[in-house]
Amino acid sequence: MAIRRERAFRDRSSLERNPGGVQRGSRWRDDLAQVVEAEIIPRLMLAHRSETRPPRLSARRTGTADIDRLTALMLAQQDRDALAVVRELIDDGMALDEVLIGLMAPTARYIGRLWEEDACDFVQVTTAMARLRRLVHDLETLCLEPRPVDPASRRVLLVPAPGETHTFGLTLAAHFFAEAGWEVVTSFDTNLSDALERLRAEWFDVIGLSLSCDVHVDRLIAAVPALRRASRNRDLHLIVGGPAFHGRPDRIRLVGADASVDDAREAPEIARSLLDLRIRAC
Repeated sequence: MAIRRERAFRDRSSLERNPGGVQRGSRWRDDLAQVVEAEIIPRLMLAHRSETRPPRLSARRTGTADIDRLTALMLAQQDRDALAVVRELIDDGMALDEVLIGLMAPTARYIGRLWEEDACDFVQVTTAMARLRRLVHDLETLCLEPRPVDPASRRVLLVPAPGETHTFGLTLAAHFFAEAGWEVVTSFDTNLSDALERLRAEWFDVIGLSLSCDVHVDRLIAAVPALRRASRNRDLHLIVGGPAFHGRPDRIRLVGADASVDDAREAPEIARSLLDLRIRAC
């Protein structure tokens, strides 16, 4: 066990390239990712938006040693003061965006891979996730209440493509849209029924869909016309993102989208550009 654990810590890059393995490991890795995407990331996003000072660039980037250190704290037999460690990183120049994108999510995914490799057991993983949740709660105490959304702000609906299970990039896009002043609604319903209901009942300027693999491209192609028909906004703009579109500009037209996004940080500007084009055309 000790040998496997040491090897797993040293060989993270190989695990990233070969994330297969036994069925139980894949299942637990997916469960961990869902906890990060559905609970940890959104709560950190709210905390970040609540800051009274404007967001800043991170002067301190996450390194392998930071992820190793937080992982060790989460898996330790005795409870440790992880908040103090994270506060040290923030005091050292690490922005909350970097805590969000570069530290906590990779730590949770890495713990899942360690379990897959038999480097830690079920109890350790369960305890680690509970500690991560508590750490998020403690981080929220460092921030003020979220600012109210401007009623005049543009609205975006972000949803996974039909059948899509990986929503981390979508959640990051929600973060950056909110930072840019948009009103953001996110749905993680992979059959799109919730998105269709929202489009019928509410006004959205833009809808964004995320797709990570080629398997569900045909389902997305079939879904796009239904989304447009359901929309109260006849001029709804549709943007897509995710690995399925990286290096494949032909797929933008194929699925019926107006634009694609390679980097979540660029999503608000791309969406704004689409709306500005519509205004100029009028």
